[in-house]
Formats: sequence, C-alpha cells, structure tokens
Amino acid sequence: MRTSGKAIGISLLILAVMMVGCTRKTAVTISNHSDLSRNISVTVPDGTSPVGAVGAGGRLTHTLVVKTEDLPAECSYSAGAGASQSFMVSEDTKSKLWFRITKAGKLMGPYTKDDVHVETRQTGEVKVVVPGGTVVE
Repeated sequence: MRTSGKAIGISLLILAVMMVGCTRKTAVTISNHSDLSRNISVTVPDGTSPVGAVGAGGRLTHTLVVKTEDLPAECSYSAGAGASQSFMVSEDTKSKLWFRITKAGKLMGPYTKDDVHVETRQTGEVKVVVPGGTVVE
C-alpha cells in the first residue's frame, strides 16, 4: 500500500512538471500615455482574445501564454484602430516585456527592462537664410 502511494505521488509530481513546461509565459505591461482609454486584445497562434481596457495615463499587466509547440510564434497586441504591434515569442524571450501607447495613440514595443524609450516631438521649424552677395574668385 505504501509503495503504490509513493508511485502515485511521483506520477503526479512528474505530471505537474510536464504541465509547467508546456507553455511559455511572459508578463506584459502596457502603459497608456494617450488621452483616451484603450481596449487591448492579443493575438497568439491559438487566436485573438480581449485582454482588458487601459485608461488614459494608466497601466495594464497581462500574462502572455504561448504553447511551447508553437514556438517561435508571431504574436501581436492591438489597442484599437491603427494601433497594433507584432513581435516574435521564442524560448529566448524575456520573462517581462513592456509596451507603451504614445500620446499620438501608436502602440510601441516590446521593450525590456534595460531598454530606454524616448518620445520626441517637433516644436518648430528652423529656416536657414543665406545672404546673397557677390562671389569673387
């Protein structure tokens, strides 16, 4: 009786380890820097599903799950019309990724913890005026 109990326990432990190894999980944080609330959806090889909404100036965290048999897999996040970003997920993909919705509503990323993101804006135009004159050789 003791031996069969140990065998069942070991079998369950092996099954649990196998189940953990069947997917690639990545924590994804999406920051919204625009003035509008955005509905986020994700597309993985299994299909497209809604993730949730992120308010203006807010942040949303989501766990991206891809089956290991589908790796490398092309995935994408969408934050509404004209705001989507595709990227590849592989066994080497970091465990945490960041995306950001710019002030203009564009979805950018994925970024890692070590990446630096700078958003620039055009503030004015510079005109160069060359004075006319006589050229002497």
